[in-house]
Amino acid sequence: MKNLILSLSFILYATLISAQTIILDFEDSATSTTYQYFGSVLDPNVQEPIDNPDMSGINTSAKVMEHVKPDGAETWAGAFPNGLPIAVDLSTSIQICLDVWFNEPGNLAIKLENSSTGGPNWITTEEVTTTQTWVEVCYDIQAPSIEDPFQPAFGNIYDGLVVFFDFGTSPSGADRLYYFDNVVVGGMGASEGDISFAVDMNDYSEPFTTVYVSGTMNNWSGDANPLEDSDGDGIWTGTIADVPVGSQEFKFTLDNWAGQEQFTGGETCIIATDDGSGNIFVNRKLVVSGDATLNTYCFNSCYECGQGVRININVGTSHIVVDPEGIFIAGGGSFGNPGDNPMTDPDGDGVYSISLEREIGFSSHFTFTNGACPDWSCKENIAGLDCADPDNFNDRNLLLDPVMADMEINTCFAQCTDNTDCGGGGSPVDVTFQVDMNGYPDAINDVYLRGTLNGWSLDNPLTDVDGDGVWEAVLSLLPGFYDYKFNVNEDVWEEFPEDLSCTEDFGGFINRVVTVEEAMTVCYEWNSCESCFVGTNDLEVDETLFSVTPTLVNDYTLVDFNDEIAGEKTLRVFNATGILIEESTFDNATQYELETSNYTTGIYLIYVQSGNKIATKKIVKQ
Repeated sequence: MKNLILSLSFILYATLISAQTIILDFEDSATSTTYQYFGSVLDPNVQEPIDNPDMSGINTSAKVMEHVKPDGAETWAGAFPNGLPIAVDLSTSIQICLDVWFNEPGNLAIKLENSSTGGPNWITTEEVTTTQTWVEVCYDIQAPSIEDPFQPAFGNIYDGLVVFFDFGTSPSGADRLYYFDNVVVGGMGASEGDISFAVDMNDYSEPFTTVYVSGTMNNWSGDANPLEDSDGDGIWTGTIADVPVGSQEFKFTLDNWAGQEQFTGGETCIIATDDGSGNIFVNRKLVVSGDATLNTYCFNSCYECGQGVRININVGTSHIVVDPEGIFIAGGGSFGNPGDNPMTDPDGDGVYSISLEREIGFSSHFTFTNGACPDWSCKENIAGLDCADPDNFNDRNLLLDPVMADMEINTCFAQCTDNTDCGGGGSPVDVTFQVDMNGYPDAINDVYLRGTLNGWSLDNPLTDVDGDGVWEAVLSLLPGFYDYKFNVNEDVWEEFPEDLSCTEDFGGFINRVVTVEEAMTVCYEWNSCESCFVGTNDLEVDETLFSVTPTLVNDYTLVDFNDEIAGEKTLRVFNATGILIEESTFDNATQYELETSNYTTGIYLIYVQSGNKIATKKIVKQ
């Protein structure tokens, strides 16, 4: 009988350990998705499942996912899923595994993100030394993440699984090819645990009688689990037995809910949940994987008393159009992805704020995003400004000095100010965007304008009513700075090999830029910074058409037209990025005083066209 019991126990144990849930096997729509590249020249291309190129060994399935890391890709280049068909549920599972195929030794990092249970983003790596055959790689999700906040993923549910092949290295000389398949979660640990709690009340000044633990484990009872302070040192302790494994929420409360902890949402130990009616509850989060003794928390803090600092960050947005999803703090290795840490503007004054609690001595880069874009295209651009660190993706460096006391940061989105008075605002103005598609080689069904001005959506198609190949859309925009691109047939984007005169580099994303101050018209040739306002086909360059005095200007300059060239003359002024800022037409004029007092410092080009003659002159505003 004893042997029978042992055998049954072993079978039960083996069944629990081997129990698996398939997340992705790419065989059909129920267990498949596509992956979008980022951090390389392949961004934003999408990879579809392909036929298994090596149906042997542990993986003879029909379909797998291919991944390419191009020559020169960023060290953090990878791919994210366009939605997982099945969430990565780690409420009881203790590992995640997948099959991989490497051509040469390397590593694979996986990142779990977008937790529906408020879990931390979690990333770790595993080395792959067996090559040119399928091998299984497994990750212990009870281990801490290798990035801040250095917490395990166990007990949470995730909707994102990002892959980084050869994380931390950049291919040199050749592209690298990989395959992955059969993503599963499995293994089971204990079913419950005894949890010991401790809270330091020495910094709490209000009168109370007893401290309690209230949470999901006791149906938020206000008096079911009292703590004790038998030695009178101000630290209250107690244990709750048989707490189910997985995610739990709790708070320290006083005298049957006469008082309770209050959190802002910017703490590292909390989870914010919406009850479906717009009410947000912010509680401590707890992941139970067995018996555990928790740290001694200071009441209303994620740290021991005296070890937490409060960082209040305010960012002004009066000069931009805020995405409907709002403003977020992100990046820096501490603040996750766009969408993880929302900022709020409860009074609607255009200043978005977040209150963060961190351990004393905390330091980190950070950035702001306008919206919750998974590809970071909505990240602010502060490249070249003094608050940006070019060696860390041009994230802000304002928190690099260890924070030893409570502090406040005031600034503006995409600016390095020390206040939230960002200018801009006022009334929207009409901006006409045009793109000359005559040089586009393939069929055109639709052309779109996509950028921070519309959340990179398809909401603004362009039209070519007169059929001249120049597509146009008019947007009503608030004054401010925007980046954008033209897009054809929804999935073909302009691609700029380097930062040009009309573009800026947003951490590897090179986009067009425009600063809106008043009603204006912007027109470029597709995939070029060449303005399409002045074509050169069938035109003759005649430098005698006009002259400019002076060329180094302050308030004005004189444009003298050649009297011997009769007929109507059109004058256009462009700034250094090719934006048309002024246009005038003259009949039989001999001179025109061009006012430049409102021009900003920089180079400007003056074009004059008369019939088939054209000429260009340069002026410099001091």
